[in-house]
Parts: sequence; structure tokens; C-alpha cells
Amino acid sequence: MKTDNDILGRIGRRDGMTVPDGFFDDFASRMEASLPYRAEAEETMRVISRRSVWNRVRPYVYMAAMFAGIWCMLKMFTMMAPGNVDLSIENNPMLTEALSDDNFVYDYIVNDINEREILDEMFDDSISVDEMIPADELNDFEPFAAESPADNVDDM
Repeated sequence: MKTDNDILGRIGRRDGMTVPDGFFDDFASRMEASLPYRAEAEETMRVISRRSVWNRVRPYVYMAAMFAGIWCMLKMFTMMAPGNVDLSIENNPMLTEALSDDNFVYDYIVNDINEREILDEMFDDSISVDEMIPADELNDFEPFAAESPADNVDDM
């Protein structure tokens, strides 16, 4: 069985919208007769004079004034701001006190670093995870005896 996929062939091109024969033959004259009379439509067209120099330059002057205003505003903001704010830890006793508190460091700094970031940083520094001592074995670990720098120097 053959199916007909040509939709236009089955439906046709007639959509039901038709006008009587000769409708558009005198359409323009009937439309003109139905519109009201307007005298200004009969007047000759006036030639619009050329724009003056000010009218042509005005948008650019306004834009330049806008940028000058923004510049003045930013200049005022920078003049009103406190200058030379020193955020170094040596001159900031509150930051020094916070970083010397172990609870603050653990709560706000250590907890923000995840294990993946630490391992990535260790990998970048060429530190092997296999060489690390597990935390439960740290109690049994005895560090090497501290040697003075003089002991490490070979006699020449």
C-alpha cells in the first residue's frame, strides 16, 4: 500500500479566503472616496533646512560632558577615601591576635582547605604521599637528634 506524503496535494491550495471577482479593480477609488479630506495633504512639501553645527555636534558634547562628570565623580571618591591603607600583618594588631589564636586558625583557615587542594599542592611541590607518616604513628615517631650546624660542616 502506497501512502501519499504530499500534504498540499491532499488538501489543495484553497484556504477558504476568496474575494469577489473584480474587487481590487476599483478598490483604490473606493478607498479614496471613504477617507476624509485633509488640506495639508495637498500642500507642497517644505524643504527642511540643514541642521546647524550645534545640532550636529550636540550629542558628542553631551557624551563628553557625561564622561567628564564620571571622571570628576571618581576623582572625588578617591580623594575622600583614606589613603595609604597598610594591611600588613606587622601593623595590624587585630589580625596578628586573630592569627595567633589556634581556635581561629582552625575554624576559619584550616577548615576552608580541602584535602584535594592539599594533595595537589603537595604534588606540585614534589612531595610524595607514600613518604608521609600516618597520624596514628606520629606518637611513636622520634625525631632525629637535633644537630648543631657546626657538626654538619666538614673540615676542609
